[in-house]
Amino acid sequence: MSASTLDSAALNAELERLRPLAEMGRMAATVAHEIRNPLTGISANAELLRETLTDPADIESMDIILGEVDRLGRLVTDLLYYSRERVAERRPIDLAFIARTTVELSQTDAEKAGVSLVWNGSGTAQGDAELARQALLNVLRNAIQATPKGGRVEVRVTPAAIRVVDTGSGVPEALRGRLFEPFVTGRTRGLGLGATVACRCLQRQGGDLRLEATSDHGSTFVLCWENA
Repeated sequence: MSASTLDSAALNAELERLRPLAEMGRMAATVAHEIRNPLTGISANAELLRETLTDPADIESMDIILGEVDRLGRLVTDLLYYSRERVAERRPIDLAFIARTTVELSQTDAEKAGVSLVWNGSGTAQGDAELARQALLNVLRNAIQATPKGGRVEVRVTPAAIRVVDTGSGVPEALRGRLFEPFVTGRTRGLGLGATVACRCLQRQGGDLRLEATSDHGSTFVLCWENA
């Protein structure tokens, strides 16, 4: 059997191996889209119902429902970003604008967790603004969840990079080498897609996500792009 025949057979075998993964990705995207619309309706109606409640116990129950709907919505978003393959844009983006608007979106989560969330700095990069914002949003979400009440999360913008610095307990050593793999999480809830999606969002635009430092006093994650 010739070398070309062997190469062709190996390529066909690899394509067959990857086919179920591609189909699973398309299925995940379809399911996520189908779930998103009902979730939006549930959330809107639950908000309206909450406004009519007066009993504190009923209000607390409705807040739990809204919290779970929000959690499912974030999971759907992660699945969509994980499975979609839109071609990333490559144009100059203002990282300070990305940081400010993403911090604003995350302030409610930070306040609920009792965590101070701030940003500073300036810089630009060559990348995709939508993917950049989603990547930072996921990193911020993880940082807030990892930081105890009374702690602090700081977003530092520099040319072609954003650092997210928290005062949590650090990344367990057992997770450090697999941190950006799908379904790896140190929490008891969630699929562990947040860091994976953030990493994919950056890599698709020619960037990268790294754990720069971690200890018992906190962690620093750096989101990197090419210079604009």
